[in-house]
Amino acid sequence: MNFNKFALLTRAEIWQRYHSGEKPKGGSWDTGYVLEGHDLVAFLNIGAAGRTGHDFDNAYDSEAETVTWFGKPSTHSKQPIFKGLLEGTITPHFFARWDSKNTKFTYLGAGRVLDYQDGVPIDTERTAIRMRLSVSDGAIGEEGTPAGSAQPRFAKKLTMLVNRYERDPAKRLACLAHHGYACQICGFSFEAVYGELGRDFIHVHHIEPLAEVGGEHDIDPIKDLIPVCANCHSMLHRANPALKPEALHSILFEGEGAGRK
Repeated sequence: MNFNKFALLTRAEIWQRYHSGEKPKGGSWDTGYVLEGHDLVAFLNIGAAGRTGHDFDNAYDSEAETVTWFGKPSTHSKQPIFKGLLEGTITPHFFARWDSKNTKFTYLGAGRVLDYQDGVPIDTERTAIRMRLSVSDGAIGEEGTPAGSAQPRFAKKLTMLVNRYERDPAKRLACLAHHGYACQICGFSFEAVYGELGRDFIHVHHIEPLAEVGGEHDIDPIKDLIPVCANCHSMLHRANPALKPEALHSILFEGEGAGRK
């Protein structure tokens, strides 16, 4: 099953990728993970307890594009699901949220096991398997290109000025929850034009370069990030330093006569 990297989906919307009709209440789809054929659909709560009250130390490293993920209590590498993950016969798909009240999960990608450890304590009495997985291989990147793809031998290396995506998914989510998925400069909506293919797709632009705001930890996702379409994103970075969104808006709408001859 293919999902767009960083798409926001509810459990019901993910369920409908595998089934028809309405998702039933309860059952394995409302737990931490569920096996669908050769796919394992895993729901991660990061920095927040899940519906059952379990608060596993799941983590997502956005720079390395790795996930640290815990199985359910008493899980270990000899069990069929985890043997399948280790052998590569089962493909895990990771969906994460940073607020357990949020009904939508962010798709992080399909995983490939890097290492694991059995018997990791999850409370005073129980243990579980802990896995570290890469989620970059084969995932569709935010700009629509395969994440981690190698440069073709015939390609000339160029310096790209367009941001790939906001590297902290929690801040990206906060930005999109506030502003929505329409371009804040020209109003373009990928979903309105492309339908389901364009759903939950938009670039996220740093209004100020990261170096000037002290790094990602100091970013205000409402004030410092803005959703923009691919065209506007490219035009913002056509200037050096990058244009401010209001300047590009003025060029597009107030300077139409001068810009179109």
